[in-house]
Amino acid sequence: MRTIFTNCKLIDGIVNDIIDNAFIIVEGEEIKEVGIGTIQPLPTDRVIDCSGKYVLPGLIDCHVHLVWDGSPDPQRVIQQLDQESVALRAYKHATEYLHLGITTVRDVASPNRSVLSVRNAINQKILVGPTIIASGPAICMTGGHVHYIGLEADGADEVRKAARKLLKEGVDLIKVMATGGIYTFGEEPGSPQLTKEELTAAKEEAHKKNKKVAAHAEGLKGIKNCIEVGIDTIEHGIFADEEALISMREKGIILVPTMVVMKRLAVDERIAPWALEKAKRVVEPHQKMLEQAIKIGVKIATGTDCGSPVTPPEFYFDELLIMEKAGMSAMEVIQASTRVAAECLGLDDRGVISEGKKADFLIVEQNPLDNLAVLRGQKTVVKDGAVISK
Repeated sequence: MRTIFTNCKLIDGIVNDIIDNAFIIVEGEEIKEVGIGTIQPLPTDRVIDCSGKYVLPGLIDCHVHLVWDGSPDPQRVIQQLDQESVALRAYKHATEYLHLGITTVRDVASPNRSVLSVRNAINQKILVGPTIIASGPAICMTGGHVHYIGLEADGADEVRKAARKLLKEGVDLIKVMATGGIYTFGEEPGSPQLTKEELTAAKEEAHKKNKKVAAHAEGLKGIKNCIEVGIDTIEHGIFADEEALISMREKGIILVPTMVVMKRLAVDERIAPWALEKAKRVVEPHQKMLEQAIKIGVKIATGTDCGSPVTPPEFYFDELLIMEKAGMSAMEVIQASTRVAAECLGLDDRGVISEGKKADFLIVEQNPLDNLAVLRGQKTVVKDGAVISK
């Protein structure tokens, strides 16, 4: 049976204008046709009238941690739990994203097979949830950033073996920790961690399997190491300077800025004092970096770090407003959250509304180009052709 969505005001993720009086024909999980005007349905067709409503691709979050719940110390919540319990919590959080209209997420560090198991169950239609692109544990140096949800490795040979092990486990990408960060005691966000040789080993192994590499990179030295090595995405990028940002643009390296988490950490005194102090120091350079990246023309994909301390999934929508305030147009923000985000994840079957793509999209009551905050409100979520929530 086909489902036809008629009378749509369509934001397709491709063109920069709203397409009026559009229709979308969905069959199974796929968009079969997109057109303009009136269509005569078959007797067996289901018709959903979208008059006065706006339809846009399902949103994507390129940087989440499903095992964490966004509480003041989410690692403490799970650190004594068995892996089955951790996986169940991850699934609960995944469903929260889906009902918010975030139909695809990239999980970039989780212990053992916790999120991989959830991903597999969703892919096998055992569970209903967003599409999950998962790295499994992040590769970090011994005692490195968030080593408690990572795979510790030292030296190029150990990192190479760790990457091969993860790829054998079926990860969708490799996540590496190139620098220190906020949410690990006793390290500085700007400090380099994995070396160029170690980063190269991880990248080579991932690319052999046609997988991307995402790098947690906050400090300038670590960011430049990643750029030189050819890492695919820079996560956070807090202390990137003009030279680094220009190199990212020229090499097509995507920035996933995760602004909201740092702003949240810097003002919430429920978090550990050592983390609060670090967060306060990075907010200003982080904001200036994003503004400069936008002016330079770095390709930006939306990612939030939601799940991290004091940043549960609903703060995704704050990230969009921060990006707009930093200089992106509302359309650019939507495309960063759909088409560009899909590119970031290496997915060519979603991110836009066009023939042959996955039928993942949202129906909202008001024009998000006038006010991105409407995406936070009431919406109909369509995932793989099925209406999930309304």
